[in-house]
Amino acid sequence: MSEIASMLGNESRLLLLQLIAEGEKSVETLSEHSGLPVASTSQQLQLLKKSRMVATRREGKRILYRLEPGPIRELLEALEKFAVFKEVQETKRIRNEAPENHSGISNLELQAKMKKGGILVVDVRSSEEYKKGHIANAISVPLQELGAHKFPKNKEVIVYCRGPLCILSVNALAVLHAREITASRLATGYSGWASENL
Repeated sequence: MSEIASMLGNESRLLLLQLIAEGEKSVETLSEHSGLPVASTSQQLQLLKKSRMVATRREGKRILYRLEPGPIRELLEALEKFAVFKEVQETKRIRNEAPENHSGISNLELQAKMKKGGILVVDVRSSEEYKKGHIANAISVPLQELGAHKFPKNKEVIVYCRGPLCILSVNALAVLHAREITASRLATGYSGWASENL
């Protein structure tokens, strides 16, 4: 169990496993969807393969990654549910805390900002994931397109990705802050928002 926990105790590997759980993907596709460099993606995939969490097959010149048989999806879902549970508990505890902190804003804080107005909610997942479901009135700007996208100057940008274990929104914040755009991230991500039927 400790070996499994150690393998999953890395944001990049967790993100890659979540992407592979959606279906078989190549290194290049995984790199594009995760926002991780190809070299780093390949390195983390080799570790996952060595731990027998993912398997590969060759299709022409491409190597495709898929989950190994076993309850890996259930394990990821359990981790995400527990992370959402912890976030909800923490939100209740610090409800009156300032809206922005290093870990992102809560569902309640985003709701308050939506009522007040003057924000732009941005989904930084892939366009395919956005089409399957997204926060109402959110626009789709996948992470790899964020650097070139034009944002209104008079609005605060709120970014979100899959869930509390997803690092896409963390990377998105870095891109936006580098462009001197006022931005925050939804800590619970889409899964946490959807779990409260919001």
